[in-house]
Amino acid sequence: MNDASKATHDLAVLTLEFETPGVPDWPVLSIRVNGESPFAKVAKDWQGFDPGKMLGRPSPLIPDDAGHRVALYRCSCGEAGCGVIAPFVVASPDRKRISWVDFRDYVGVFTGPTAPMAADHDGKPWQLPDLHFDYAQYVAEVQRATADRSWETPRRKLARLLDERLTPMNLTLPPDLPLTWVTPAWKAEGVVLSFSGTSQQLLHLNSTQADPAQAAEDITHQLLSTSPHNWTHLYGYHP
Repeated sequence: MNDASKATHDLAVLTLEFETPGVPDWPVLSIRVNGESPFAKVAKDWQGFDPGKMLGRPSPLIPDDAGHRVALYRCSCGEAGCGVIAPFVVASPDRKRISWVDFRDYVGVFTGPTAPMAADHDGKPWQLPDLHFDYAQYVAEVQRATADRSWETPRRKLARLLDERLTPMNLTLPPDLPLTWVTPAWKAEGVVLSFSGTSQQLLHLNSTQADPAQAAEDITHQLLSTSPHNWTHLYGYHP
């Protein structure tokens, strides 16, 4: 076998799956390499991140020219700050391979899949081998998983559609708190909107519409039909 054939033979195959270890609204992205979990032996019961964070556009799984460090899994408690499995993800110069190298654990650094400040910390090495994937197969699998919304419950779809409507509006809660995220309400129906900056204010809105798209339109109308100065009084949320 020549070197080129051996290199192709040794490339791993990436598969991305959706799992729901707890509440259906909050699934995780499960990673398989050659059909098996690559992390089970070193971090039993650790879990992936929310698909919405791992498969957004652009996905952190797809490296830029310089490559970057990405947390693929997090502590079994669900908090990335307690520990992560974070390799450096980089493409080869000829764009034939994507590699996961130098797997490291970080405490108090990551809150999601990426953390710019990770470059300022050494982290603790994991005893995991470098993994190399065929570029085309890897990217195609990320794109396939990104297009697959089967994990998205109606409540998650409502939050996403509402976020897509409101974010371009650059909404600000007086005096100076911009909209930062939208999520399903944790212990109630409807959605929670976070406005944050020097402080944080949560708003809780709901709709009688069952269809997520219609509910998103309804909630948008509720919010925009009232003055921002009245939002906290009408919709203020204190979990």
